[in-house]
Amino acid sequence: MKRSGISAVCAVRRTFRLYGSFLAQNLKNEMVYRANFVLLVGMDLFFMGINVAFFAILYANVTTIGGWTFHQTLILVGSVGLVREAAYLLFRQGFLELGDYVRTGQFDALLVKPIRPNIHLGFRHVSLTESLGEGLMGLALVGYGFAHVGTGWAAIPLYVLMLGVSLVIYYAFCLAINSAVFWIIKSQELNSIVYTFMETARYPRDIYRGLGKAIFTFVIPISLIATVPASVLAGRLDWGLIALAVIVAVGMMSGATVLWNWSLRHYSSASS
Repeated sequence: MKRSGISAVCAVRRTFRLYGSFLAQNLKNEMVYRANFVLLVGMDLFFMGINVAFFAILYANVTTIGGWTFHQTLILVGSVGLVREAAYLLFRQGFLELGDYVRTGQFDALLVKPIRPNIHLGFRHVSLTESLGEGLMGLALVGYGFAHVGTGWAAIPLYVLMLGVSLVIYYAFCLAINSAVFWIIKSQELNSIVYTFMETARYPRDIYRGLGKAIFTFVIPISLIATVPASVLAGRLDWGLIALAVIVAVGMMSGATVLWNWSLRHYSSASS
């Protein structure tokens, strides 16, 4: 038992070292094109600003949406930006390029590396540029909304923890959707689904009713991604909802891993 625990710790340390190496290398590549870096950050800030303006106009005519006030909704919108930025720092860019890897045969090289291909795929192109502006704007929105709702500072650790749970749900969704790449090859449409998934997560879970609420909780869990962590900071703490998010995250991660491994077994490789 002790030996297996030591092995697990060593494996985690090795994974962190590999991530650090990939992150440093990708940052060097992105900083070569500084104008592109500034432009992408500016575009992220612009589109996030449009989202904020949309909700500002909406709340000029109503007091609440699904029971959420304007400042609570800012926390919700900002949380989406934080989750999306974290995703690009860990795995999102790799999944965007998976279809090209499979089509050109580059994916074969990932299969012979001493690291799981889905982890290597995510680390291979860690991106700070993509969604950085959205992440920074998201942090500002969360801070601004938090300052106006009056929730205590003690809620912050739980909020960060639930952001992690939301990131697991997002990763599992990406893993499951992109498992189809081994048959479809062209993954542009699949990535459009993932993009819509995160865009729709900006709306409170409370606006859904009946069958739609069940579908967007257990099948396509967009209602949990931002609503659960945001509810912690927004003074809408619901332990039942938190437990539900954890159960969905574990279930989706387990199911997505099984689907991904099954897809890998049916991958014929570019050389066969």
